[in-house]
Amino acid sequence: KLGVAEENSGKLVSLVRGQARELAEKSGCDWVIVDGAPGIGCPVIASLSGVDLAVVVTEPTLSGLHDADRVMQVAGYFGIKTGLAINKYDLNAEMSQKIEEYCKNKNIPVLGKIAFDENVVKSMVEGKTVIEFTNNDTAQTIKGIWKRIEKELS
Repeated sequence: KLGVAEENSGKLVSLVRGQARELAEKSGCDWVIVDGAPGIGCPVIASLSGVDLAVVVTEPTLSGLHDADRVMQVAGYFGIKTGLAINKYDLNAEMSQKIEEYCKNKNIPVLGKIAFDENVVKSMVEGKTVIEFTNNDTAQTIKGIWKRIEKELS
């Protein structure tokens, strides 16, 4: 069991990924979604190993762009196709634009931009996804991002 904010190693991430793959095969699932840790350390590299698409989610800050760039460089080093989503893009429109320009220059698709929405926190408190909690613009945006991910994988 991985605890929130607890240290973990790449070996542990690899073990959990292997168990997820076995469970997916037994259940007839087509995909395994791996939520990687922030940064570029061993757990992130283990999360990226053998994936078909890395979806980098960032917020519109200079440090967000810097961190996203580092992850995308690691993914690129391993030849992993990458897409990016900007979370809370409307809190800093200028930085969101810079992130989009960066992605355009690097030929990385922007899968979507999610606006700040208090319903995200409310849905977490209820133990639900945003899509289960509401059918508002944010839920529709997330559904659109999922469709873009499916398109990138086809």
